[in-house]
Amino acid sequence: MIKFFKKIRYDLMEKNKTGKYFKYAIGEIILVVIGIVIALQINNWNENRKSNATLKNYYNQILRDLAKDNTRIYSDLYYLETNFELHKEFVENLPTQKSPKAIIMSSEKLKYTTAAYEKFNANTIETLQETGDIKLIPTNIRNKLIELKNDQDIMFKASNDRYENFLNEISRATALGYNPDLLKFEGADKIPEQLYEDLGIEDNYSKIALIVVASYFAKNIGEQDDFRMLKSIQEDANSLFTIINEELGNPYKDIERVLSDFKTNNTLIYQGKSADEIITIIKEQDRDNPDYNISERYINALGYYYLNTLKQQEDALKIFKLNIDLYPESWNPYDSYGECLLRMGDKERAIKNYKKSLMINPENENAIKVLSELTVEN
Repeated sequence: MIKFFKKIRYDLMEKNKTGKYFKYAIGEIILVVIGIVIALQINNWNENRKSNATLKNYYNQILRDLAKDNTRIYSDLYYLETNFELHKEFVENLPTQKSPKAIIMSSEKLKYTTAAYEKFNANTIETLQETGDIKLIPTNIRNKLIELKNDQDIMFKASNDRYENFLNEISRATALGYNPDLLKFEGADKIPEQLYEDLGIEDNYSKIALIVVASYFAKNIGEQDDFRMLKSIQEDANSLFTIINEELGNPYKDIERVLSDFKTNNTLIYQGKSADEIITIIKEQDRDNPDYNISERYINALGYYYLNTLKQQEDALKIFKLNIDLYPESWNPYDSYGECLLRMGDKERAIKNYKKSLMINPENENAIKVLSELTVEN
């Protein structure tokens, strides 16, 4: 092609057609310029395509981080609210306590752990900042991301500092003999009587009681701050989710759907829904296209959460009964229902449900074992 154009130029010069030669040369220059412009446009298009793909990937990573934190935040808020109720009950009962030992004993119900001091999922924003790719993010989203990260860092440090202070204070009581897990302040029932006397723990009851009351009071105030900060972070994260989800074309119905096809029933617990309210929500789900996970396995796990974690046997029984209603041909819901009844002391109904489970699945080893221990013929 180049030889072809050179021949044209040579012919024009040989025939002394200077005017046509210059016109041709200008035309050739214009073609070259157009080619360069087209090449630049194609290159820009490719670069934009790559940038858009990179941005989309970052957006999806950010949403995954937000979704993980969302689950954690709901759990932390629920845990903190539980702590608030326990501390409120502890304080309300202080005037009725008749001795320092009674105050110490009543503190056993308090949780000396806290939930709101774990790091947030900030891997994506940190990668964006370290690589400089943060410039790919539109200004409004970038500012919200940076603000959220700053708030998360502030809360993480403040919560850790407060909890460290609490542990330092409560350790002073521990040094005097306070140990809610092991000693439980029951004297010789827990450790040899002579050792108990030699340690002089009873002599320290007044000091221990004062330290415990003060420490948990400070812990409660700190956790109130954690709660408010978590709520603020949760609102900002949900706002950021909405914006980024729109940028991606709204692929997710809500933030919980980023990590799963279904919303989790545990979130309903964290939102303060009662077992009866959760049961109503589950019953209202479209079996073919549910919002919440209503599988037999998941509802069974929810029942055990009420039974083992929340220690709410009546509510657990309702959840297990719901599972039987939804999956009457499955053996496991009857087995779990029977276990809950047995723990509640209803042996007769427990046996009935274990037998029903065994009838559906004759190889249910758990039912066989339980019925054998209850001296019941299968």
